[in-house]
Amino acid sequence: MLITIIAKITDIALGILVTIYIVLEELIWENIAEPIYTFIHGLSILHKAEAFINELNRHVLLVLFLALFIQVELLGILALQMIGTGNVIAGAALYAGKIPVAAFTFWLFRISKEKLMTFEWFKQAYDLVISVIVKIKMSSIHQRIAARLKSVKEWLKIRLYSPRLYLINLLKILRNLKTFDKS
Repeated sequence: MLITIIAKITDIALGILVTIYIVLEELIWENIAEPIYTFIHGLSILHKAEAFINELNRHVLLVLFLALFIQVELLGILALQMIGTGNVIAGAALYAGKIPVAAFTFWLFRISKEKLMTFEWFKQAYDLVISVIVKIKMSSIHQRIAARLKSVKEWLKIRLYSPRLYLINLLKILRNLKTFDKS
């Protein structure tokens, strides 16, 4: 009996954690942070910075990366704590404010990954994190929640398609009205 209760509580806790992970990955990373990362990566001024970073000593890169990474992770934890304690707007604002720094940190990691992986402990920690992410994504609870989230997203797309189409057509009509002409 006690084992069944502990198993159910564990399932609920894992469900909550996996849901948070999926929301952060799907909504925040894919829709917000990844486009910022792509934008940052495409800036021509950063090509010079990339060349400069490639010339840096691996120890300097490690300190720079870890300082940024720790800052971003602590801000994320603080933001989630604020949201969990009822300060939803402040927590969401803090989380949104950390996204550009996280995207920059991700960019820095991508261009300095080869040098960072020369630290054996760093490589082992990275491999451990990747294996945990893979295990989470392969878990049945993750797949159930992801499937449910996908069906909700599809349902929202269908429900929001007509209003969105209506707004697009309305904007086209408004653009074509002579009252908005500058002449």
